[in-house]
Amino acid sequence: MARHFLRRGLIPLTLLASCSGAPGVADVRDAAQGSDASAGGGAGTSCEGVDGGTSPRPGYLDMHITASGFGAHERQTVFLVTREGNSGVLGAGRATVVDGGFTVSFPKGYQRASSHEILWLVDADGDGLCTEAAGDHTGYLVAGGFDPLGSEAFTVAITDNHIRTTPRTPDLCNSVRAFADMLDFNVTGSGFASHDGRRVHLLTRTAVNGAIFGSGVATVTGGSFSFNFPKGFEWVSYQEVFWFVDEDGDGICTAAVDHLGYAVTPAFTPLENVPVTMPITDNHATRSARGADVCVVMNGCQLAP
Repeated sequence: MARHFLRRGLIPLTLLASCSGAPGVADVRDAAQGSDASAGGGAGTSCEGVDGGTSPRPGYLDMHITASGFGAHERQTVFLVTREGNSGVLGAGRATVVDGGFTVSFPKGYQRASSHEILWLVDADGDGLCTEAAGDHTGYLVAGGFDPLGSEAFTVAITDNHIRTTPRTPDLCNSVRAFADMLDFNVTGSGFASHDGRRVHLLTRTAVNGAIFGSGVATVTGGSFSFNFPKGFEWVSYQEVFWFVDEDGDGICTAAVDHLGYAVTPAFTPLENVPVTMPITDNHATRSARGADVCVVMNGCQLAP
């Protein structure tokens, strides 16, 4: 997928016609990005091909990471990223250290026959930045480069190695630069007046392999809402944003009942570590740019083939 370098800030996306209504006071809620057991969510085999066909030999495999040697950071949060040189970030999520270790799964997080960087930030103070004085530190490992005959997951073991310099990044523990080029991502919704008091379910994912960078729920107040995806935007990329207004309150996206939406961010090159903000409206889009049904994605089939 092409990438463009823009220096003028985020360009508002032209959306489909919105529902009527004026914006009001927003209800801000942080996204639940990943989980201790799985970063990026999961999907069964029935989800394959959602974004454009099936393949008997898919180009992306699941990646499982098992960590040990983190006993000094018990109950602290670790933010992890896996990225491939040409495709960029293929998975991002968080885990909590328990008994000196943790496990994380990145669905479709490994591209066949490719060398991958695995980066992690032990965020002792929980502010999302790497600050050495606060007890934070980073780690780094290169893995992969093989092309298995089958489609089994690629498993990688990591340890708390405190590496902070990579060929691409002079200093991973830099409190000014966004760790692994993942920025905070704010979505501001307007034109939702007919849905006041309703909950809006959102997720953002990369169009490369369908990896989810953040998901969660906000509430419409005065026709609008605001939502924050912590470390939910990859620097210099296009990302998909899916949402649905839960009209019947069951937490499940149903096209015949709920109001759906979809948008793609512009690529954005920030000059500093600042959140990216994207406005959306109640556009009622039912399919992604590649033809994926919004409800299918929102109900658990987040993965590209």
